[in-house]
Amino acid sequence: MASDRIQQFQTVSRNFQLQPLLSDEDRAKFWVDYGSQCIEDLEQKVLDCDENTNQIVFAGHRGCGKSTLLYDFSRQMEGQFFTVFFSISDLIQMEEISHINILFVIALQMMEKAERENIKIADDKKQKFFNWFKDRTITETTKVAGDVGFGLELFGILKAKLNTEQSVKEEIKTKFTHNFRDLLDTLNAIATEIKLVTKREILVIVDDLDKSDLEQIYNVFQKNLKALLQPKFIIIYTVPIATIRDGKLKKHIEDESGNRIFVMPVLKIYPLGESHKSDGKPNSAALKIIQSILAHRIDIDDLFEAGIKEEIALNSGGILREAVRITQECCRAVLVKLRRQKKLNEDIENVKIDKLILKETLDTIRNDMKITLSKSDREILLQTYKNYTPDDPKAQEFLDLLHNLVAIEYKNTESWYDVHPLMIEQLRVEKLIPAASI
Repeated sequence: MASDRIQQFQTVSRNFQLQPLLSDEDRAKFWVDYGSQCIEDLEQKVLDCDENTNQIVFAGHRGCGKSTLLYDFSRQMEGQFFTVFFSISDLIQMEEISHINILFVIALQMMEKAERENIKIADDKKQKFFNWFKDRTITETTKVAGDVGFGLELFGILKAKLNTEQSVKEEIKTKFTHNFRDLLDTLNAIATEIKLVTKREILVIVDDLDKSDLEQIYNVFQKNLKALLQPKFIIIYTVPIATIRDGKLKKHIEDESGNRIFVMPVLKIYPLGESHKSDGKPNSAALKIIQSILAHRIDIDDLFEAGIKEEIALNSGGILREAVRITQECCRAVLVKLRRQKKLNEDIENVKIDKLILKETLDTIRNDMKITLSKSDREILLQTYKNYTPDDPKAQEFLDLLHNLVAIEYKNTESWYDVHPLMIEQLRVEKLIPAASI
C-alpha cells in the first residue's frame, strides 16, 4: 500500500511537466478553456489581414499559455488554412536564431507538412524544391539524402542536422547572407504551389521566439524585420512581453507590419489595488481557471490538503506555468518525505501536500529567484510594488525583470504592473515593505 501512495504522487508529478499541451492525449486529459476571447480576437486579425498586414507579432509573458493556445488556434484554423505550427527551439539553438534560419525553417516545415499530407504538387515542381534543399546543404547531407531519396527522410535529416551540427548552420547562414533573395523567392514559390493545390491560404505560427533573450529579439525584429515581412502568406511570430515596453522597437514593428502587436494578457488573480491588502479579494473567475487547470492534472482528490490548490493559484501571479511549476515542486518535495518515512517504516497512506510542504516549496522557489536580483533590481521592484509601475518601464533592467517573470504586466483599460507574489514575500522578508498592507 505504501508504494501505491508514492505511485500516486509520481503520476501527478508527471502530469505537471512544464510543457504545452500539443498531443491529442494530453489535450483530452488536461485541456481547460482559458483564452477564448484571445482566440476570437486573433481569428479576426487573421481573417481580416491582407498582403500588407499578413505578418502578426504575438507577445506575452513566458508561461502564460501562449503555446497551448496558439496550437489550439492552429487546429481550429486548419479547415480554412494550410496551417503549420512549430517551435523554433526544437530546430535551432536559441542563441543562434536569426531572420535567415527562421525563414529557412519555415520553408522546411511547409514542405515537410505537404509531403506528410501527400499534397500532390506537380512532380517537376516538387523535385525542384527537393533539389533546392539538397543543393543548399553541405556535402554530407546531400550524400545521405541521395541514399534515402527525397521525401520525409530528407526533411528529418535536415532538421536533425540543423539542430545539432554547426557546419550545417554556418553553411545556410553563409549562403543566404549573400543571396537572401534566393531563400525568399523559393519560400514564396513553395507557398504558391501549396496554395494552388490545397485551394487554401497558408498560416504559419512560429512559436517560442519569446524564449530568446532581448538582444536577439532586437537583432531579428529591429535590424532584420523587413526580411521577416516579405513572405506572401500569413505568419504569426511570438515575442517576449518586454518587446512592447521598448518604445522604439514596438513602433518599428507596428509601422513596418501595419499591425499593432497582439498581446496575450496574464490572468489577473487580483484586481488592481487588491493584491497588497491582507484581506484583498481575488478575482474569482481567474482563480477558478487556474484551480481547474490543477484539478484536471490531479487524479485523486485526497493528495492535497484543503485550500492548497487555491494557495498555489494565488502564488502563481496568474501565470499558468508558475502554477504548474509550484505544483510539480510540491510533488517532488512530498515524494522525498514519503520515501524517507517509508524507510523508517512509518505509515504514509495519509500523507498529503499540506501547508508545510507548500511553504517549503515556495521558499525554495523564492530563494532561487532572489539570488538573481541586484540592489537596483530590488529598488525597481519596490517602486513597482508601491506604484504599480516602475519609474521607467522602458529601462533595460525593468525589461529584464519582466522577461524573467520577476515583474508581471497586467491589463485593464491601461497596463499596470506588479511584483511576482514570491518576490513580494521576499521584499517582506528583507523588511523593505511591511508584513501586510491594509
